[in-house]
Amino acid sequence: MTIMEERRKNILEEVLKNGTVTVHDLSQKFNVSYETIRKDLNYLSEKEQLVKSHGGAIANQNSIENPFTLKKEENIDRKQSIAKKALNLIPNGASIILGTGSTVFELAKLLVLRSNLKIITDLIPAASYLQTSNNEVYFLGGKLRQKSSSVYGNWTEQALDQINVDISFLGTDGFQGFRGPTTPSYSDSSIERKMIKHSNKSYILADTTKFERKSLYEITSWENITGIITNYDISKSLIQSIGDSTQIILDSFNSNN
Repeated sequence: MTIMEERRKNILEEVLKNGTVTVHDLSQKFNVSYETIRKDLNYLSEKEQLVKSHGGAIANQNSIENPFTLKKEENIDRKQSIAKKALNLIPNGASIILGTGSTVFELAKLLVLRSNLKIITDLIPAASYLQTSNNEVYFLGGKLRQKSSSVYGNWTEQALDQINVDISFLGTDGFQGFRGPTTPSYSDSSIERKMIKHSNKSYILADTTKFERKSLYEITSWENITGIITNYDISKSLIQSIGDSTQIILDSFNSNN
């Protein structure tokens, strides 16, 4: 990654963290000219990753990341139904990775009912919930990322490089207009690519609302994903938005219940 690319990535992180930034503050923080910052903001605006404002920029509403504590309360019945479907894909004695995401957390809660699994995760609430289960649970070390209640960094990636598992389960903030699942965090996307690389099969857990949302960073393309597990009541038009790129697995959720 070039210095310019690194700076633009960090500018996006600042926008996501604070909601708004100014040219003056960014110039001071990154020790570059106002003109350089304006060029960066123009580039990111053209990519629809932020919205320019007078003297700075504000977050694109599609890019705003809610903390894990809020996400886990959204569409809870849909997420629980997806988690039940995902549970059925895990054979006895399997080794699995649980990535970040509130739907993945719902799967973690169900795994307490299972035993003799090897479970590796970077999601702090999942590790905490699973500590009393009859499974081997491994927590990946790294730097804490509060927004996603997970860890990241060189320690995390080095640990992943030493393993290979049967199945990984990952979340997403949406993927409308992208070739694969997305996340608002560059650091999370890097970790999740590693998880996919070191898994024989990889599944994305996503309720129907994620088909009409998008975030900043594409984790990978659908061709690298074994399947997406979503709700039964999804429309045919939304299914067609992915096409034949990956398998679509439907749960038994009924919005009329």
